[in-house]
Amino acid sequence: MTGQLRRRRRQATQIIRKKSLQDSPVISPYPQSKSSGGWRKLILLFITVVILGLISYYLYSISFFNQASSPVQQKVNEPQAAGQAVGTQPEEQPAVIEHRIQIEILNGCGKNGVARLFQSYLRDQGFDVVNTDNYIVKGKVNWDVEHSFVIDHIGVAERAKAVARSLGIEPERIETSNNPHPIYDVSIVVGKDYKRLKTK
Repeated sequence: MTGQLRRRRRQATQIIRKKSLQDSPVISPYPQSKSSGGWRKLILLFITVVILGLISYYLYSISFFNQASSPVQQKVNEPQAAGQAVGTQPEEQPAVIEHRIQIEILNGCGKNGVARLFQSYLRDQGFDVVNTDNYIVKGKVNWDVEHSFVIDHIGVAERAKAVARSLGIEPERIETSNNPHPIYDVSIVVGKDYKRLKTK
């Protein structure tokens, strides 16, 4: 009798334990984090930020490279001047300085104020009148010049012709001076025919 009771108690105890084990939740030996979903969100956010940063750096590096290489490309694409060697700078053309013809007016007719009359006219024509005086030959004043003429002191016929043409003096009345150290380009000797010369 006693043995049967003991068996029944054991069986009842085992049945109770089995039920309790079935009803109780399984406890994992490793603690589970309640915030596992939050970590996943943080990891996704970090990966997104890294990807955006890489894209931004790539776009910036492309734009910087284009800006850095554009002056070089422009120099390479510049057309070479005709006859210019590669890698050489074009030679600068010297500035052309216009020379104003320097004129001396000499009174060879004795009429007062005649030199000043032609002085104003020639300056208006663009000549540089630097001196007016009497016409002197061998240390003496000569007021007996019948026909006005031009003296070329520097051997540049075009300048003497330009002065003669501006006054209406014939080219045949251009003389050449033998002075090795001339002060003026051209001298004008105004004769007694001054009234037929141009003054306007």
